Amino acid sequence: MEKVQVEEKTREEVEAERKAKRLAKQERKKAALDKQKSDGKVENKQKSNTSNVTDAAKEPLVNSNKPAKTPKILKPDNTKATKKLPQPQKVEVSNKPTDVKNIKNKENIINSKIIDVASCKATNVTKKPVAANTHKVKLFNHLYNDTLSNEKKLMINSGKVHPAFIRLGIQLKTNIVAGSNSRCLAFLYALQQTISDFVTPEHKQFSRSLEEHLGPTIDHLMTCRPFSVSMTNAFKHVMWHIKRLSSNITDANAKEKIENIISSFIYVQIKMAGKAICIAAQNKIANDDVILTYGYSSLVERILTEAHCKNKQFSVIVVDSAPWYEGRQLLRRLVRHNIPCTYVLLSATSFIMTRATKVLLGAHALLANGYVMGRAGSSQVALIAKHFNVPVLVCCETYKFTDRVQTDSIVFNELGDESEMMPKEQWLNNRYLTPLCLRYDVTTPDLITAVVTEIAILPCTSVPVVLRVRPNEYGVCNKFD
Repeated sequence: MEKVQVEEKTREEVEAERKAKRLAKQERKKAALDKQKSDGKVENKQKSNTSNVTDAAKEPLVNSNKPAKTPKILKPDNTKATKKLPQPQKVEVSNKPTDVKNIKNKENIINSKIIDVASCKATNVTKKPVAANTHKVKLFNHLYNDTLSNEKKLMINSGKVHPAFIRLGIQLKTNIVAGSNSRCLAFLYALQQTISDFVTPEHKQFSRSLEEHLGPTIDHLMTCRPFSVSMTNAFKHVMWHIKRLSSNITDANAKEKIENIISSFIYVQIKMAGKAICIAAQNKIANDDVILTYGYSSLVERILTEAHCKNKQFSVIVVDSAPWYEGRQLLRRLVRHNIPCTYVLLSATSFIMTRATKVLLGAHALLANGYVMGRAGSSQVALIAKHFNVPVLVCCETYKFTDRVQTDSIVFNELGDESEMMPKEQWLNNRYLTPLCLRYDVTTPDLITAVVTEIAILPCTSVPVVLRVRPNEYGVCNKFD
């Protein structure tokens, strides 16, 4: 239902309107009294005339003993009675004030009904938001997805989606597969299996029919969970090569070529890039360093474990936050390698930051304006580190660079399940409480010292340069931008 917009008025305007209404009422009352007085005078004259006529008519009956005097008195009185009694127009004049009163009464009744209807509408407008409470934050309405509509869009039983993508969709939806690298790897393996099982229809080209076949699968994954930047860039890379296949190539050769492209992308852009980042980041770790990290990042875990294997003596502070507590997973894996660790929550970051010498953070994506998109809470850690003059290093592969521009975490983000923040029994029936579970936030480039990539250790503002130098393989599919 559309909300009725009520115009707000100042006190001076309200008082002026009230004074004007009072003056109008006083003038109406004066006019009504003047009419009543004038009509009353006319009625009194008519009553006096009718009384004279009746008295004159009664006199002959009383003075029946004086026949001589009666005709002299009756003649003029009879003439007056004949002139004044048959006057229907004057009777209408006597009825005018009553008609005016009835009309005014009707107008007052109509005005009162209109005021009652307006007040009812106003009360309904105020009550509608309370009744239609759906536990949504208005600032993030564009990020909410209706679960019922998404369930209808799922193509599990349609036969158009490969079982590998159905399994992947369930894993993404239930957060079994989380993290940008793991999501990208799972997506590429499912895509590789789908292409190997694909059969080209008769009298159709392989590349075009494969593109049509992958459409429903991508839509199915998008309904389960939006694509990450890493998945988007990987899919664009594969589609860029699929569309450039020759029309004379056989299906077996085409499948083999695409599988080699996917495997080379996994090896070069993810595995070898991570190895190069580990080597560059280990050179920045010195003995007796206290490294602070936030949440869980597979790349940060690899850097710390390999640095410990090279006999570097350092300790780690793991900062964690609700609702997923991913830092516990990193803590368990570091403790297995006998790395001394300290575990704190995000609220204690300002207290523990005085002990840290470096901050290592993972990244979901690097934007074209130099902003770093990471899990919610990363910007707070970077801000506290900047206050204590602790260098902040962000570890990120170049395949996560994107030409998207974003300055806040409101325009584009992902929402988690509200029940993970707190049980539904605590907020579902409370219309004043609405939990919000944001997955990512955006960190400004002035809070970050450098970005460690497989190319080199670069500043955040070098993202457009890297995108320009790399081959133009990601400008084909604009569906996910």
